[in-house]
Amino acid sequence: MRQYQQALHWLRNKLDVGYIIEGTGPRKEVWEIPDTALKEAIINALSHRDYYDKGARITIELFSDRLEISNPGGLVSVIKEHEFGTRSHSRNPLIFGLFERINMVEQIGSGIGRIKSAMKKHGLPEPSFGLEGMFSVEFKRPAKEKTREKTREKTREKTREAIVRLVSENASITTAELASAIGITEKGVEYQLNKLKKDNVVRREGPAKGGKWIVSKKD
Repeated sequence: MRQYQQALHWLRNKLDVGYIIEGTGPRKEVWEIPDTALKEAIINALSHRDYYDKGARITIELFSDRLEISNPGGLVSVIKEHEFGTRSHSRNPLIFGLFERINMVEQIGSGIGRIKSAMKKHGLPEPSFGLEGMFSVEFKRPAKEKTREKTREKTREKTREAIVRLVSENASITTAELASAIGITEKGVEYQLNKLKKDNVVRREGPAKGGKWIVSKKD
């Protein structure tokens, strides 16, 4: 468990992490490589490592274009290559059992599928796997600027959604109250309100003080 936590902490400090604000709730972290995929890959490495091989260890290598997680021991002999990802046979059932007891794995053989699903959900390339000698999983890193812009756009979209919801619930809500509820500056709220008004999503009726917000009805 300590190795698992150390690996995630190291990756957290090295990978790009953005944030999405959803309404008045806490901000949500968005990793450039989905944290679900990373967690599954680390658990897989710890559970399937060949601990009899004293000359090798689990490695996590970060490059500008990719991330590689490797562990000693390839695909176990009882699993055929065409069965990879659908069946599982852990070299270390006690370690796997520990992760299972603390609800960090759902079922045997499902981890590879969850890694692939997480990458697909985030629009990222499917990882590649090395099955002989050293088992490895390679994640392609998205271009940094593209990742940042994607995260910024998601943040802006969630902020606008929160503003629309809040003015729908309270037509008299002020800019300061919106800023406090969402967790951004008043200037940020004003910027997004101007965008929403330009897009005919909301409009203002009456004076700045004493007026009210109107949310346009969708066709």
